[in-house]
Amino acid sequence: MPTLNFAEISIEQGMAMADGLMEADKYELAAKVLRALLPSAPAAMKNRIRVRLGLASVRNNRSPMTRGALKLLERGVLDVFVGEGLATWSKTMPFYDDERFIALADSHAHLLPLPNWHWNLQTVLWAVRQVRDLDGDFMELGVFKGHTTLFCSEYIGFADWPKRWFLYDTFDGIPDDQIDPNFKSTNQVYKGTFSFEEVRDRFAHIPNITVIKGRVPEVLAETCPEKICFIHMDLNNAAAEIHALDALYDKLVPGGIIVFDDYGWTVSRAQFDAENAWFAKRGLQILPLPTGQGLFIKR
Repeated sequence: MPTLNFAEISIEQGMAMADGLMEADKYELAAKVLRALLPSAPAAMKNRIRVRLGLASVRNNRSPMTRGALKLLERGVLDVFVGEGLATWSKTMPFYDDERFIALADSHAHLLPLPNWHWNLQTVLWAVRQVRDLDGDFMELGVFKGHTTLFCSEYIGFADWPKRWFLYDTFDGIPDDQIDPNFKSTNQVYKGTFSFEEVRDRFAHIPNITVIKGRVPEVLAETCPEKICFIHMDLNNAAAEIHALDALYDKLVPGGIIVFDDYGWTVSRAQFDAENAWFAKRGLQILPLPTGQGLFIKR
């Protein structure tokens, strides 16, 4: 088989080649082409390659729609970003100016079945850095394979912080009596596709992160920090998240932040309604973000 010499093709031709390979369902090969193009690409082209590399790195049943959105937007504007459920254009993308961010996001992308999660990671990373000097520890409720916490903890060097980070999950999907109607089919993503041991071992190099197997809210009565400065809420069901708020809100220190992962997604409407009602009773509001996340900062 002849060897392809990338010096003989333009960046535009290489991107077109990668687009064609994804159309042909050759995602791994498309990713190899894009990685080969990236080092020699001019600065103005790097972000166009990177967004494609993110799409090529994770394939799901919405990939054709996502690629189609990218193709359509690039006809008329520059600085296009397309990820899962989010497209932006003519916006500064701060993560593409941060080589450490991009390197870590790329290295952990295989842990999440969603492409180009950069804006969501940017939100969580901002929140984590914002609360560094507050009292209290960190929590994640709903861990999956550990993607978000692994990214943030490695980026900030959490192993050197004088804090703990507690990660909670059943490691067997959403309990049957907690499943919201829209998540019945989605729950299969979480069953039998990863294990407690796998995730525990993934964090073995960060001694102040503890991975805990158990159901929320019951497990919180067994292991829970006394003071909390950050919660990443990602339980994918209204009942568990409301019970978690009942159990944890008073432990959240002033200035503490909760990032709700699923709050704004249409599939998570039950969570959206329940959490809005919970906060409204206290004269408070969650900030909806176009990423699908919700952001709350305690007064």
